[in-house]
Amino acid sequence: MSSQHAGTYHGVREIVRFLGGLPRLTDGTYSSGLIDVLASDDRAAVLYRAIGRREGRALDIDQLLLFTLHEGTVVEVVALPSDQQAFDSFWGN
Repeated sequence: MSSQHAGTYHGVREIVRFLGGLPRLTDGTYSSGLIDVLASDDRAAVLYRAIGRREGRALDIDQLLLFTLHEGTVVEVVALPSDQQAFDSFWGN
């Protein structure tokens, strides 16, 4: 992964800072729409559509979030874009 957002974020503060920066980076054009959810006691999968414009580039892809839960608390989230190249191109420097 070569995008500026690739990496590991720890704790609520880092996650909120990351998510809060998306509108600024996309002049408010970034949006996501829920498509489907699958969940059990220990895991969840969320499929959504991500759309936005940034520096003359457009993003319109599905993305899967895989959640690991422990006693009802999210302890890990892995984001898997359906098109890694498009994702990296959009968020790249």
